[in-house]
Amino acid sequence: MDENMWPQLVTTVDGMDVLHAGKINPSLRIEATQIRHLTEFLRRYYQMLCFDLSGNLEKYSIELMQESKQILLVCTPEVSSLHLAREKVQFLKQLDLGGRIAVVLNRVHKKPLFSVKQVEELLGLKVIREFPNDYVTINQCVTAGKLVPKTSELGKAFTAFADELTGGPTAEQRPTPGRKFLEDRKST
Repeated sequence: MDENMWPQLVTTVDGMDVLHAGKINPSLRIEATQIRHLTEFLRRYYQMLCFDLSGNLEKYSIELMQESKQILLVCTPEVSSLHLAREKVQFLKQLDLGGRIAVVLNRVHKKPLFSVKQVEELLGLKVIREFPNDYVTINQCVTAGKLVPKTSELGKAFTAFADELTGGPTAEQRPTPGRKFLEDRKST
């Protein structure tokens, strides 16, 4: 990997470089040394790295988690998903990774079956973010090949979480769309 090849492999979306997972190839095995070399290369060029892993806890996934400052366990507030999440938490704690895990609840309904407190008690971890269930918007965006609109409830939740993770501006600090710069400033 070098700095000339890298731009050909990534797609830049809103200032973020995204590396596609590639074609489906069940016989392909990623070795720990390959992951180490890739992360060493990436750390030279990026302040922050984020890996969206399969959840199958492959060897390379464990290698990446051992190198990570934070592990976000994404699950839905449904019985089967929560039980699988609890098994994963127990497994990761055996690898001494428990202190790095935080929970993100995805597809949360307005009247969920389980409260955040119940999920935290079941998993023994803090829920740091909830994303609302917006099945229709997600399907429309995937079908059209577009991003979730930033003005939607889900888009606002994504933006707030991204800002929190990256140290970006909070919703209160972000200018209101359509207003002029001077109108957004508070008078002293």
